[in-house]
Amino acid sequence: MAKNKTNKSKSGSSTRKTRRRANVRAPSRKGKRLTPNQKLTLYLNDALAIENAAVQRLQTRIKQTKIENAKQRLELHLKETKDQQNRLKQLILDLNGRSPTKDKAQLPIPAPPKSLAKIVGTMTPAELELKGAKEDAIVENAEIIIYDMLTHLAQKMNAAHAIPVLTQSLSEERSMADWIRTNTPDMVIQLWPEIEASVTASEEDQS
Repeated sequence: MAKNKTNKSKSGSSTRKTRRRANVRAPSRKGKRLTPNQKLTLYLNDALAIENAAVQRLQTRIKQTKIENAKQRLELHLKETKDQQNRLKQLILDLNGRSPTKDKAQLPIPAPPKSLAKIVGTMTPAELELKGAKEDAIVENAEIIIYDMLTHLAQKMNAAHAIPVLTQSLSEERSMADWIRTNTPDMVIQLWPEIEASVTASEEDQS
């Protein structure tokens, strides 16, 4: 009798373990499963929401910047971004025929911590110019990752028609990011006298 109880105990334990393993491996059935086209449409709308926000930001940056070549390059990229919007919209319509999103995403621009908020408020126009360029670079590099990822996803989903469109946008984002990086040294040289003057004035005020 003792042996039978032991065997039953082992059998029950083994059954529970098997059930637990089955539960771990079983895929979740919650939520509606999407087709490849629906999945890709979701990803494309996510990118479109970012471009919608980027257009608004570029328009603001063009008004803010006092550096002429930066203004010209931002104007060119604004045109490119609007073209990217239109291409994404067309891809979305081709995939499912529904209206592309008009929403704007939150751009990945870091906010300063509370301990530095007052310092940011005392920045000179030259420092704000550099801050804007730094934020431009953050946004562009984020978009590079987005379009690169979308290109690979389109390949996996056999959406061959989307790949050249996404590759073109990826190339434009890389070009803009490269321009910012290449022109940063000249920008610092151009803006440094104003920044240096503010530092000197500050030290004199403290003495």
